[in-house]
Amino acid sequence: MPPLSALILQASGLHRTTAVTALHHLGYSFLSEVSSNALALDRLRGVGGVHLLLCDVRIDPVPRLEFLQTVARERLAHGVVVSGEMAPGTWSALAHLLQLQGMKVFWLGNEPATLERLRTLLSDFALQSPQQATAPCERDSVDDGDIGLALGRGEIRAALQPKVTVATAQVYGFEVLARWHREDGQVLLPERFLPALRRGGMLDALLFDLIEQAQDALRAHGRTDLELSFNLEAEQIAQTGFAASVERELQRREIDPRNVTFELTETSPLHAPPLSLENVLRLRLLGCGLAIDDFGCGHSTLQRLVELPFTELKLDRGFLANLNSGDPRRLTVLTNTLALGRELGLHVVAEGVENAGQHRQLQSLGCVAAQGYLFGKPVATTELSGLLRGTPVRQPRAEMTAPRADSVVRLAD
Repeated sequence: MPPLSALILQASGLHRTTAVTALHHLGYSFLSEVSSNALALDRLRGVGGVHLLLCDVRIDPVPRLEFLQTVARERLAHGVVVSGEMAPGTWSALAHLLQLQGMKVFWLGNEPATLERLRTLLSDFALQSPQQATAPCERDSVDDGDIGLALGRGEIRAALQPKVTVATAQVYGFEVLARWHREDGQVLLPERFLPALRRGGMLDALLFDLIEQAQDALRAHGRTDLELSFNLEAEQIAQTGFAASVERELQRREIDPRNVTFELTETSPLHAPPLSLENVLRLRLLGCGLAIDDFGCGHSTLQRLVELPFTELKLDRGFLANLNSGDPRRLTVLTNTLALGRELGLHVVAEGVENAGQHRQLQSLGCVAAQGYLFGKPVATTELSGLLRGTPVRQPRAEMTAPRADSVVRLAD
């Protein structure tokens, strides 16, 4: 990695001197100090960008906004620390705007940029070259015929990401994702091949294949008590007989439905609402869990909470972005969303937990469960041993007691 570099856009004075001293202590050996937007842009373009920009927005906030957007658009800084008082509600909007353009954003507020404060803010800042992280990549198109053959050959394999209890960080289940391991050695993520599976009507085939792979992996470790979560597309639950097909598959594999949760993304509108509602209701009566995924990033979240029989609420990772920045609105929204989940009796899972600070904050707020790279990235079924070591045996969901043999709800023909 090249030497760390930073630019400070701030009026000269004690605060700027404090920032320079702090950044030197943090290892930033190349520092520039400027007081105007024009000079800052010239300096950034001249050196090809910096790792970190420290920008005071108190002076001429509108021109500073235009400056920051130019920096983000031209990828002249990997991260920015914003200092200065802002109008109520504008910090979150500014942070989101810059993040959409690929920039890491931190809020210093009116505090001076002391060594302690910057060390805390930047503790999990991934130091990369300014132009490196968000450069666009070429995407090959996936042939519809190839994906069908890949599914048949077993090239699409399950990858399991742990879901943990926040209090103990112990694994209680996994979200099951798909990875295409191509013959040429490439590993493709779902966004590359799901459209082809969707066009070919093979989403159910993928789902049942993932169920089989994941359950076989847990069974091999003697841990069929753990929960497995699977993503469903809106068109899947709009099919006649979908819930009955799921029941037949679970029966065939001798899987306890109470250990299976299906996740519906909040951003996908339901197709054929009466049929979709019937299918999710049947899945719940069977004993399966139902999660609303990406909660908080769509337009009809609260309406869905009322209309559908959810058991789990998965907070969109945006709730945790810059959680340690001190933004009071972000913390208030997160706190009240957790309270809403508790009042509705839902199991709340925070997604996107990437650092210890976010974990500690969730612990202090009483969040029950979490998922994210801090606890583990998605792993192949052959790599579960380390994640399962020391994990206590889990009971089925408390809300669903085991039915008597003569009272089991049967949905399949």
